[in-house]
Amino acid sequence: MNKMTISKCLLLALLPILLLCSSCNDDLDLTADYKDISISYALLNINDPVHYFKIYRGYLTDDNAFVEAGNWDQIYYPVDSIEVRLEEYDDRGTMRRSAVLDTTTAVPKDDGYFANPKQLLYYSNWTLNKDYKYRLVIKHVNSGEEIYAQTDIVGNCKISKPANQNPFNSKDNTAPKFVLTGDGGGTARSNNAVVADFYITFYYIEVNKNTQEVVHKSISKKMNSSFKVPQSDGTINFDSFTSTDLFAMIKQYVEPNNNVVRYVDTVDGRPFFCLKIDAWTANKEFQTYHNVSTPSSSIVQDRLEYTNFVSENNNAYGLLASRNHCYRLFKFDNTNGNNNEDSLVKGSQTKNLNFDYYRNSPEFFEVVSK
Repeated sequence: MNKMTISKCLLLALLPILLLCSSCNDDLDLTADYKDISISYALLNINDPVHYFKIYRGYLTDDNAFVEAGNWDQIYYPVDSIEVRLEEYDDRGTMRRSAVLDTTTAVPKDDGYFANPKQLLYYSNWTLNKDYKYRLVIKHVNSGEEIYAQTDIVGNCKISKPANQNPFNSKDNTAPKFVLTGDGGGTARSNNAVVADFYITFYYIEVNKNTQEVVHKSISKKMNSSFKVPQSDGTINFDSFTSTDLFAMIKQYVEPNNNVVRYVDTVDGRPFFCLKIDAWTANKEFQTYHNVSTPSSSIVQDRLEYTNFVSENNNAYGLLASRNHCYRLFKFDNTNGNNNEDSLVKGSQTKNLNFDYYRNSPEFFEVVSK
Protein backbone atom coordinates (compact mmCIF):
# COMPACT_ATOMS: atom_id res chain seq x y z
CA MET A 1 0.00 0.00 0.00
CA ASN A 2 4.61 4.92 -1.30
CA LYS A 3 3.09 4.02 1.36
CA MET A 4 1.71 3.99 4.78
CA THR A 5 0.73 0.72 3.28
CA ILE A 6 -1.15 -2.27 4.49
CA SER A 7 2.11 -3.83 5.75
CA LYS A 8 3.19 -0.80 7.79
CA CYS A 9 -0.28 -0.46 9.33
CA LEU A 10 -0.07 -4.12 10.26
CA LEU A 11 3.31 -3.76 11.97
CA LEU A 12 2.19 -0.74 13.98
CA ALA A 13 -0.96 -2.52 15.08
CA LEU A 14 0.93 -5.60 16.25
CA LEU A 15 3.34 -3.66 18.48
CA PRO A 16 0.75 -3.18 21.27
CA ILE A 17 -0.02 -6.91 21.10
CA LEU A 18 3.60 -7.87 21.75
CA LEU A 19 3.97 -5.31 24.50
CA LEU A 20 0.65 -6.44 25.97
CA CYS A 21 2.25 -9.88 26.32
CA SER A 22 5.08 -8.37 28.38
CA SER A 23 4.75 -7.17 31.93
CA CYS A 24 6.45 -4.93 34.45
CA ASN A 25 3.46 -4.75 36.80
CA ASP A 26 4.36 -4.67 40.51
CA ASP A 27 1.20 -6.73 41.22
CA LEU A 28 2.27 -9.56 38.94
CA ASP A 29 2.00 -12.98 40.57
CA LEU A 30 5.53 -14.30 40.19
CA THR A 31 4.38 -17.76 41.35
CA ALA A 32 2.08 -18.17 38.33
CA ASP A 33 3.13 -20.36 35.45
CA TYR A 34 4.70 -18.57 32.50
CA LYS A 35 2.37 -18.57 29.50
CA ASP A 36 4.11 -18.84 26.15
CA ILE A 37 2.53 -16.35 23.74
CA SER A 38 3.32 -16.56 20.01
CA ILE A 39 2.90 -13.58 17.69
CA SER A 40 3.23 -13.99 13.93
CA TYR A 41 2.35 -12.03 10.84
CA ALA A 42 2.77 -12.25 7.09
CA LEU A 43 1.18 -10.69 4.01
CA LEU A 44 1.52 -13.09 1.10
CA ASN A 45 1.74 -11.74 -2.45
CA ILE A 46 1.36 -14.15 -5.36
CA ASN A 47 3.98 -12.18 -7.33
CA ASP A 48 6.72 -12.26 -4.68
CA PRO A 49 9.56 -14.71 -5.41
CA VAL A 50 10.17 -15.14 -1.66
CA HIS A 51 7.56 -15.05 1.11
CA TYR A 52 8.64 -13.96 4.60
CA PHE A 53 7.05 -14.78 7.96
CA LYS A 54 7.83 -12.91 11.18
CA ILE A 55 7.41 -14.86 14.43
CA TYR A 56 7.81 -13.23 17.82
CA ARG A 57 7.24 -14.47 21.34
CA GLY A 58 5.77 -12.65 24.31
CA TYR A 59 8.08 -11.95 27.23
CA LEU A 60 8.07 -11.07 30.92
CA THR A 61 10.24 -8.29 32.30
CA ASP A 62 10.48 -6.06 35.35
CA ASP A 63 12.21 -3.46 33.16
CA ASN A 64 10.90 -1.12 30.47
CA ALA A 65 8.90 -3.26 28.02
CA PHE A 66 9.72 -0.97 25.07
CA VAL A 67 13.44 -1.22 25.79
CA GLU A 68 13.23 -4.99 26.09
CA ALA A 69 11.58 -5.16 22.66
CA GLY A 70 15.00 -4.24 21.31
CA ASN A 71 16.55 -7.32 22.90
CA TRP A 72 16.95 -10.07 20.29
CA ASP A 73 16.82 -12.88 22.86
CA GLN A 74 13.64 -11.57 24.41
CA ILE A 75 11.46 -11.37 21.31
CA TYR A 76 12.60 -14.32 19.15
CA TYR A 77 12.31 -18.04 19.80
CA PRO A 78 15.55 -20.05 19.63
CA VAL A 79 15.44 -21.55 16.15
CA ASP A 80 15.61 -25.10 17.50
CA SER A 81 12.62 -24.60 19.83
CA ILE A 82 9.95 -24.24 17.14
CA GLU A 83 9.25 -25.85 13.77
CA VAL A 84 7.53 -23.63 11.20
CA ARG A 85 5.68 -25.24 8.29
CA LEU A 86 3.88 -23.89 5.27
CA GLU A 87 1.05 -26.05 3.91
CA GLU A 88 -0.95 -25.77 0.70
CA TYR A 89 -4.57 -26.99 0.40
CA ASP A 90 -6.80 -27.29 -2.67
CA ASP A 91 -10.50 -26.35 -2.78
CA ARG A 92 -11.44 -29.80 -1.42
CA GLY A 93 -9.27 -29.33 1.64
CA THR A 94 -6.66 -31.83 0.47
CA MET A 95 -3.07 -30.97 1.34
CA ARG A 96 -0.95 -30.67 -1.80
CA ARG A 97 2.37 -29.55 -0.33
CA SER A 98 4.06 -29.13 3.03
CA ALA A 99 7.51 -27.77 3.81
CA VAL A 100 9.46 -26.85 6.94
CA LEU A 101 10.69 -23.27 6.59
CA ASP A 102 14.27 -22.17 6.99
CA THR A 103 15.37 -18.88 8.58
CA THR A 104 17.31 -15.88 7.36
CA THR A 105 18.72 -12.70 8.88
CA ALA A 106 19.75 -11.25 5.52
CA VAL A 107 16.80 -8.84 5.27
CA PRO A 108 17.57 -5.74 7.36
CA LYS A 109 14.94 -4.13 9.55
CA ASP A 110 14.29 -0.39 9.84
CA ASP A 111 14.89 1.40 13.12
CA GLY A 112 12.14 1.05 15.70
CA TYR A 113 11.22 -0.54 19.01
CA PHE A 114 12.05 -4.07 17.86
CA ALA A 115 15.63 -5.36 17.65
CA ASN A 116 17.34 -4.02 14.51
CA PRO A 117 18.95 -3.87 11.99
CA LYS A 118 19.16 -7.67 12.09
CA GLN A 119 15.86 -9.55 12.24
CA LEU A 120 14.88 -13.21 12.17
CA LEU A 121 12.56 -14.23 9.34
CA TYR A 122 11.20 -17.57 8.18
CA TYR A 123 10.83 -17.82 4.43
CA SER A 124 9.51 -19.86 1.51
CA ASN A 125 10.19 -19.59 -2.22
CA TRP A 126 7.00 -21.38 -3.26
CA THR A 127 5.02 -20.16 -6.25
CA LEU A 128 1.55 -19.48 -4.85
CA ASN A 129 -1.79 -20.26 -6.49
CA LYS A 130 -4.85 -18.03 -6.03
CA ASP A 131 -7.13 -21.07 -6.15
CA TYR A 132 -5.49 -22.68 -3.11
CA LYS A 133 -5.33 -21.86 0.59
CA TYR A 134 -2.15 -21.63 2.62
CA ARG A 135 -1.65 -22.52 6.26
CA LEU A 136 1.23 -21.44 8.48
CA VAL A 137 1.83 -23.91 11.32
CA ILE A 138 4.07 -23.16 14.30
CA LYS A 139 4.96 -26.24 16.35
CA HIS A 140 6.59 -25.93 19.77
CA VAL A 141 9.13 -28.74 19.79
CA ASN A 142 9.18 -29.44 23.53
CA SER A 143 5.41 -29.48 24.14
CA GLY A 144 4.29 -30.59 20.69
CA GLU A 145 1.64 -27.84 20.69
CA GLU A 146 0.75 -26.43 17.28
CA ILE A 147 -0.84 -23.11 16.37
CA TYR A 148 -1.85 -22.15 12.86
CA ALA A 149 -3.51 -19.59 10.62
CA GLN A 150 -4.89 -19.97 7.11
CA THR A 151 -5.49 -17.57 4.26
CA ASP A 152 -6.58 -17.50 0.65
CA ILE A 153 -4.51 -15.64 -1.94
CA VAL A 154 -5.36 -12.44 -3.80
CA GLY A 155 -4.99 -13.08 -7.52
CA ASN A 156 -3.70 -10.60 -10.07
CA CYS A 157 -6.01 -7.73 -10.94
CA LYS A 158 -5.81 -4.93 -13.46
CA ILE A 159 -7.06 -1.37 -13.83
CA SER A 160 -9.25 -1.41 -16.93
CA LYS A 161 -8.67 1.28 -19.52
CA PRO A 162 -11.06 4.16 -18.74
CA ALA A 163 -13.11 5.91 -21.39
CA ASN A 164 -10.54 8.70 -21.46
CA GLN A 165 -6.92 7.54 -21.63
CA ASN A 166 -5.94 11.18 -21.00
CA PRO A 167 -7.78 11.83 -17.72
CA PHE A 168 -7.78 14.77 -15.31
CA ASN A 169 -8.72 17.29 -17.97
CA SER A 170 -9.48 20.49 -16.10
CA LYS A 171 -11.91 21.66 -18.78
CA ASP A 172 -14.70 19.52 -17.38
CA ASN A 173 -13.13 18.51 -14.03
CA THR A 174 -14.83 15.12 -14.30
CA ALA A 175 -13.26 12.46 -12.11
CA PRO A 176 -12.06 9.51 -14.23
CA LYS A 177 -13.51 6.13 -13.30
CA PHE A 178 -10.94 3.46 -12.50
CA VAL A 179 -12.33 -0.09 -12.58
CA LEU A 180 -10.45 -2.95 -10.95
CA THR A 181 -11.10 -6.38 -12.49
CA GLY A 182 -9.38 -9.74 -12.64
CA ASP A 183 -6.32 -9.87 -14.87
CA GLY A 184 -7.02 -12.50 -17.50
CA GLY A 185 -10.64 -13.01 -16.51
CA GLY A 186 -13.02 -12.80 -13.61
CA THR A 187 -13.66 -9.94 -11.24
CA ALA A 188 -11.70 -8.45 -8.38
CA ARG A 189 -13.91 -10.34 -5.95
CA SER A 190 -13.45 -13.67 -7.74
CA ASN A 191 -9.70 -13.06 -7.37
CA ASN A 192 -10.18 -12.78 -3.58
CA ALA A 193 -9.75 -8.99 -3.56
CA VAL A 194 -12.32 -7.59 -1.13
CA VAL A 195 -10.72 -4.22 -0.26
CA ALA A 196 -8.55 -1.80 -2.21
CA ASP A 197 -6.63 1.44 -1.83
CA PHE A 198 -5.93 3.70 -4.82
CA TYR A 199 -2.83 5.93 -5.07
CA ILE A 200 -1.87 8.53 -7.63
CA THR A 201 1.75 9.45 -8.41
CA PHE A 202 2.83 12.44 -10.48
CA TYR A 203 6.32 12.21 -12.02
CA TYR A 204 8.21 15.36 -13.02
CA ILE A 205 11.76 16.60 -13.54
CA GLU A 206 13.61 19.67 -12.37
CA VAL A 207 16.30 21.29 -14.54
CA ASN A 208 18.70 23.61 -12.75
CA LYS A 209 18.81 26.87 -14.70
CA ASN A 210 22.50 27.41 -13.94
CA THR A 211 24.02 23.92 -14.18
CA GLN A 212 21.40 22.21 -16.40
CA GLU A 213 21.42 19.30 -13.95
CA VAL A 214 18.31 17.14 -14.34
CA VAL A 215 16.67 15.65 -11.25
CA HIS A 216 13.79 13.16 -11.48
CA LYS A 217 11.12 13.57 -8.80
CA SER A 218 7.65 12.34 -7.91
CA ILE A 219 4.84 13.01 -5.46
CA SER A 220 2.16 10.56 -4.36
CA LYS A 221 -1.16 10.64 -2.56
CA LYS A 222 -3.75 8.09 -1.49
CA MET A 223 -6.93 9.08 -3.29
CA ASN A 224 -9.59 7.22 -1.30
CA SER A 225 -10.33 8.03 2.33
CA SER A 226 -11.54 4.53 3.22
CA PHE A 227 -11.25 1.07 1.67
CA LYS A 228 -13.09 0.53 -1.61
CA VAL A 229 -15.03 -2.74 -1.73
CA PRO A 230 -16.51 -4.77 -4.62
CA GLN A 231 -19.65 -3.60 -6.39
CA SER A 232 -22.55 -5.94 -7.04
CA ASP A 233 -20.85 -7.10 -10.26
CA GLY A 234 -17.64 -7.98 -8.38
CA THR A 235 -15.54 -5.08 -9.67
CA ILE A 236 -13.92 -2.49 -7.42
CA ASN A 237 -14.42 1.07 -8.68
CA PHE A 238 -13.03 4.47 -7.78
CA ASP A 239 -14.19 7.77 -9.31
CA SER A 240 -13.77 10.49 -6.68
CA PHE A 241 -10.51 12.25 -7.60
CA THR A 242 -10.79 15.20 -10.01
CA SER A 243 -8.26 17.35 -11.82
CA THR A 244 -8.84 20.01 -9.17
CA ASP A 245 -7.71 17.49 -6.58
CA LEU A 246 -4.64 16.66 -8.66
CA PHE A 247 -3.50 20.27 -9.04
CA ALA A 248 -4.17 20.89 -5.35
CA MET A 249 -1.89 17.93 -4.59
CA ILE A 250 0.86 19.34 -6.82
CA LYS A 251 0.51 22.74 -5.17
CA GLN A 252 0.75 21.18 -1.72
CA TYR A 253 3.83 19.04 -2.28
CA VAL A 254 5.92 20.96 -4.86
CA GLU A 255 7.71 23.98 -3.43
CA PRO A 256 8.24 27.14 -5.52
CA ASN A 257 11.85 27.43 -6.68
CA ASN A 258 13.01 30.12 -9.11
CA ASN A 259 16.33 28.33 -9.68
CA VAL A 260 14.73 25.46 -11.58
CA VAL A 261 12.36 24.88 -14.46
CA ARG A 262 10.06 21.87 -14.24
CA TYR A 263 8.53 19.51 -16.79
CA VAL A 264 6.40 16.39 -16.67
CA ASP A 265 8.55 13.27 -16.81
CA THR A 266 8.76 10.25 -19.09
CA VAL A 267 7.82 7.02 -17.32
CA ASP A 268 8.94 3.71 -18.83
CA GLY A 269 10.25 5.69 -21.82
CA ARG A 270 6.75 6.83 -22.81
CA PRO A 271 6.46 10.60 -23.40
CA PHE A 272 3.70 12.33 -21.42
CA PHE A 273 2.88 9.17 -19.44
CA CYS A 274 3.69 10.82 -16.13
CA LEU A 275 0.65 9.83 -14.06
CA LYS A 276 0.56 6.45 -12.36
CA ILE A 277 -2.48 4.95 -10.64
CA ASP A 278 -1.65 2.15 -8.18
CA ALA A 279 -4.20 -0.20 -6.69
CA TRP A 280 -3.33 -2.23 -3.60
CA THR A 281 -5.76 -5.03 -2.83
CA ALA A 282 -6.19 -7.34 0.15
CA ASN A 283 -8.31 -10.32 1.09
CA LYS A 284 -11.07 -10.97 3.63
CA GLU A 285 -8.62 -11.90 6.41
CA PHE A 286 -7.04 -8.48 6.23
CA GLN A 287 -10.44 -6.78 5.94
CA THR A 288 -11.63 -8.50 9.11
CA TYR A 289 -8.42 -7.59 10.93
CA HIS A 290 -8.78 -3.96 9.87
CA ASN A 291 -12.46 -3.71 10.79
CA VAL A 292 -11.94 -5.25 14.23
CA SER A 293 -8.64 -3.59 15.14
CA THR A 294 -9.24 -0.03 13.93
CA PRO A 295 -10.45 2.32 16.68
CA SER A 296 -14.00 3.55 16.28
CA SER A 297 -14.87 7.17 15.59
CA SER A 298 -16.54 7.49 19.00
CA ILE A 299 -15.10 9.19 22.08
CA VAL A 300 -14.11 5.80 23.49
CA GLN A 301 -11.17 4.59 21.41
CA ASP A 302 -10.89 1.05 22.77
CA ARG A 303 -10.21 -1.57 20.13
CA LEU A 304 -10.27 -5.33 20.10
CA GLU A 305 -7.18 -7.38 19.30
CA TYR A 306 -7.94 -9.57 16.30
CA THR A 307 -6.05 -12.68 15.24
CA ASN A 308 -6.78 -15.44 12.77
CA PHE A 309 -4.31 -17.78 14.48
CA VAL A 310 -5.92 -20.82 16.08
CA SER A 311 -4.46 -22.16 19.33
CA GLU A 312 -5.77 -24.61 21.91
CA ASN A 313 -4.79 -22.41 24.84
CA ASN A 314 -5.60 -19.01 23.29
CA ASN A 315 -1.92 -18.16 23.34
CA ALA A 316 -1.37 -16.93 19.78
CA TYR A 317 -1.85 -13.55 18.12
CA GLY A 318 -1.13 -12.13 14.71
CA LEU A 319 -2.33 -12.24 11.15
CA LEU A 320 -1.76 -14.32 8.05
CA ALA A 321 -3.32 -12.57 5.07
CA SER A 322 -2.73 -11.74 1.41
CA ARG A 323 -2.41 -8.65 -0.75
CA ASN A 324 -1.57 -7.75 -4.33
CA HIS A 325 -0.74 -4.73 -6.46
CA CYS A 326 -1.33 -3.44 -9.98
CA TYR A 327 -0.92 -0.10 -11.73
CA ARG A 328 -1.64 1.79 -14.93
CA LEU A 329 0.12 4.78 -16.52
CA PHE A 330 -1.77 7.72 -18.01
CA LYS A 331 -0.89 10.57 -20.34
CA PHE A 332 -0.83 14.19 -19.30
CA ASP A 333 -0.69 16.48 -22.34
CA ASN A 334 -2.79 18.73 -24.57
CA THR A 335 -3.81 16.23 -27.24
CA ASN A 336 -7.38 15.36 -28.18
CA GLY A 337 -8.77 18.63 -26.90
CA ASN A 338 -7.42 18.20 -23.39
CA ASN A 339 -5.53 21.00 -21.67
CA ASN A 340 -3.70 19.20 -18.88
CA GLU A 341 -0.35 20.89 -19.53
CA ASP A 342 -1.95 24.30 -20.03
CA SER A 343 -3.52 23.98 -16.59
CA LEU A 344 -0.20 22.90 -15.08
CA VAL A 345 1.83 25.71 -16.68
CA LYS A 346 -0.73 28.51 -16.46
CA GLY A 347 -3.32 27.38 -13.92
CA SER A 348 -3.98 29.42 -10.79
CA GLN A 349 -2.84 26.67 -8.42
CA THR A 350 0.48 25.81 -10.10
CA LYS A 351 1.57 28.75 -12.26
CA ASN A 352 4.11 29.87 -9.63
CA LEU A 353 5.88 26.49 -9.63
CA ASN A 354 7.86 27.14 -12.85
CA PHE A 355 6.43 24.30 -14.92
CA ASP A 356 7.04 24.50 -18.68
CA TYR A 357 5.73 22.44 -21.60
CA TYR A 358 7.26 19.00 -21.97
CA ARG A 359 8.06 19.62 -25.64
CA ASN A 360 10.68 22.12 -24.38
CA SER A 361 12.22 19.57 -22.01
CA PRO A 362 15.66 18.03 -22.67
CA GLU A 363 14.05 14.67 -21.81
CA PHE A 364 11.57 15.06 -24.67
CA PHE A 365 14.31 15.51 -27.27
CA GLU A 366 16.26 12.58 -25.84
CA VAL A 367 13.22 10.31 -26.15
CA VAL A 368 12.38 11.54 -29.66
CA SER A 369 15.94 10.96 -30.84
CA LYS A 370 15.71 7.33 -29.78
